[in-house]
Amino acid sequence: MNQTITLQTLVEIGAIIMGAWGFYKVIMEIVKSITARHDREKSWDETIKKVEVDRKALQDEFNERLDGQDAKIQQIFAMLCMSLKAEGVILEALAEADIGNGEVKDMKKELNGFLAEQIGY
Repeated sequence: MNQTITLQTLVEIGAIIMGAWGFYKVIMEIVKSITARHDREKSWDETIKKVEVDRKALQDEFNERLDGQDAKIQQIFAMLCMSLKAEGVILEALAEADIGNGEVKDMKKELNGFLAEQIGY
C-alpha cells in the first residue's frame, strides 16, 4: 500500500486546515462580540441600579427637608394667626372705646371677613 502524497494533496490539506482555522477565528470573534455586548448590558444594568439607589436617596432627603419646611410653615402660620387674632382684639377694644371715627369698626369688620374666608375663624 503505497500512497503518494502529491503537491496537490498537500495544497488541499493546507486549504482545509486554513479554512478550519478561519472558521474557528470567525466563531471566536462572534463569541467575543456576544460576550462584549453581554458585559456592556450587565454594566448598564448595574449603572441603572446605582442611579436608582442614588435617586431614591435623593428623594428621601428631599422629602425629609420638605417635611421640615412644612413644620416651619405651620409654625409661621400659627404665629400669624395669633397676631391677626390679637389685632382683632385690639380693634374690638378700640371700637368699643369709640376711637378712630368709624375706621376702626370698618377695619375690624374687614379683618373678621378676611379671617373667616382665609382660615375659617
